[in-house]
Amino acid sequence: MTIEEFARKIGVSSATVSRAIHGKGRISPQTRQMVLQRMEELGFTPNLHAQNLAHRRSRTIGLEYLGRTEVLSDMFLIALARGIQRVLTQHGYNLLLNPVGVVHERESLLRRWAHSRAVDGAIVVGDPDVSVDWLQKLVTQKTFCVVIVHHPPPPLPNVGCVTLDLSRGIAQVAELLCSLGHCRVGYIGSIEPDPVLPMFQKQVARHGGEVHPQHIVYAGRTPEEGALAAQQLLQGEPRPTATFVRTDVLAIGVLRAVRAMGLRVPEDVSLVSHDDVPLAQFTDPPLTTVRVDYEALGKSAVEMLLAMLERKPVALSHTVHTTLIQRATVAPPLHHTLYRD
Repeated sequence: MTIEEFARKIGVSSATVSRAIHGKGRISPQTRQMVLQRMEELGFTPNLHAQNLAHRRSRTIGLEYLGRTEVLSDMFLIALARGIQRVLTQHGYNLLLNPVGVVHERESLLRRWAHSRAVDGAIVVGDPDVSVDWLQKLVTQKTFCVVIVHHPPPPLPNVGCVTLDLSRGIAQVAELLCSLGHCRVGYIGSIEPDPVLPMFQKQVARHGGEVHPQHIVYAGRTPEEGALAAQQLLQGEPRPTATFVRTDVLAIGVLRAVRAMGLRVPEDVSLVSHDDVPLAQFTDPPLTTVRVDYEALGKSAVEMLLAMLERKPVALSHTVHTTLIQRATVAPPLHHTLYRD
C-alpha cells in the first residue's frame, strides 16, 4: 500500500499523512494521533527510504566522537548519545553512530558519510586536544551541516557549537568542600592538558583552601586507572582530606582503592566527581558529583542542527551549565569534626 492509497482509505490527504509520520508541519495533535492509530490498525508501514531519496534526504544524523576513547567504554558518551537519540526520534530522524576507530579513521568515515549522503548532517563530540579545522571542508557543501558538542567554540563559520560550561559546577564543588572544613584538597585528573584543574585551584584558593602540586595526579580514563591514581595520591603524607575526581568512571575505581587501603569514604576522605552518569547514584556510597544535563545537551545540539538543515535562522552558539548534586561521599574532615565536638 502506498502513502496515497493509505491516505484515501482513511479519508485524509497524503500531505496530512506525511506530516503525521514526521511530526512536522501544520497538523493538530488529534489528527496526528488518528493517523498513527489507523496506521497501526491497518498495518501500514510507509517506505521512508523511497521518500527520503525523492527529497534527497536520508533523515539520518551522524554522531561522531573525535577524542581518544572508544565510545562504548565511556559512560559520558553513552549517556550523551542516548539523549541525542531520544530527541532525534521525536523529530523523525535516525541516528548513525560510529563506536570504534582512532581519530583519523573517524574523520575519514565522517567525510565518507557526508559525500555519500548517508547522513544529512553530523553532531560531533569534540575533544580539546583534537583540532576540528578540517570540518570546514565538509560544511562548504551546502547540504551538509555540523554541530560540535562539548568543545571550545571553533573559529569556523557555519559550524554550530553547544558548549558545556564547567565553571558553575566546579565553583560549587570548591565551595562545598571548603565550607565543610577541607583545606587540603586533592585532584585526580583524566588527561593533560586539563582546563579544569586551574579553574578548580582558583576556586579552592578563593575559599581559603589549597590544591598542592603533590596532591595532583593524572590517571587516564578507566576505573582501573582511577584506582592506581588513588593509591598514589593517598599513600603520601599528609594526604588530602578531600579529592575532586575528574569523572565518575575514575571515581568508581577510586572508591574501590580507598576501601582496599582500609580507609572510609567520607569519614577519612571525601570524594566529589564529575558527569553524574546513571551509575553514580548506585555506587557505595552514592557519589556526590557535578551533573551534566545530557538531555539539554542533546536537545540543544539536535534542534540547532535541524534548524540549520532547514535553513531557519538560529544562533550557532549555545551553552549548557553544570550543577552539583550532593549525595553521600562528602563530610567534614575527621579532625574538623572532633574539634567542633
